[in-house]
Amino acid sequence: MKGLKEFSAGKRFLMSLLATTVSIVLTFGTTAIVDRKKQRAEKREMVLMVMYDMRESLKECEQCQNNMRDYCDLQVDLVAHPEQFADRSIELVAHYPTLFYTTTTENIFKSNVETISTIGNILFVETVSAFYNERGNYSKDVVTVFQEEGPGYPPLYEDLAAFEAPRYLYRGELFYQAMKRDFEECKALMKVSEEDLDVFSKERERVKESLPGESMKKEMAEKVAQETVQRNTALQKAREEGRKALGQD
Repeated sequence: MKGLKEFSAGKRFLMSLLATTVSIVLTFGTTAIVDRKKQRAEKREMVLMVMYDMRESLKECEQCQNNMRDYCDLQVDLVAHPEQFADRSIELVAHYPTLFYTTTTENIFKSNVETISTIGNILFVETVSAFYNERGNYSKDVVTVFQEEGPGYPPLYEDLAAFEAPRYLYRGELFYQAMKRDFEECKALMKVSEEDLDVFSKERERVKESLPGESMKKEMAEKVAQETVQRNTALQKAREEGRKALGQD
């Protein structure tokens, strides 16, 4: 009888130990699963944020390249037909390359010491870094130099004829194609599609529009615009009154 009781007690102890062990395993196992899911979500979010920035930058660079192509075509036409120069040279201004992008995402990407560990793909990190370097060189060595060395306005015929505009188009195309290759490589490395980026873009815009700050910005912009119109109107009226006072009407 005593042995039977001891066996029963031992069985209860083992069952209790097993239940405790299973509970611990489940707790830590569930926590690990949650942590892994969180890490994967953070990784995906960072990848999409960076690649969205890359895609938007490519759009800006593509527009710059198109502007320079149009500039080169118009330059050839005006140089070949100097009789049209005086009337049409103003069209050159519309085709000057301009590049607008923010470095916010780039700064976050480069300054975050956990970028590599979060993303977990060194080749992706290296390719993105190369992309941002090429974007900076495109801005500095193509767009800025074109604006500095291109004929001012109003341009002189001789200055326009001497300006080697195709050189900047060629140099820009090299940078642009290198950035496109980097972008496509990143898409393949991280299995990101254009549809994924479209969804991310729409969600980003939805969140931005829902923020109180965005509506405040719009209201402030409208207020500033209205005030500017009022001040311009007041200034114009003052000019008219001043001319009357001076007997210039």
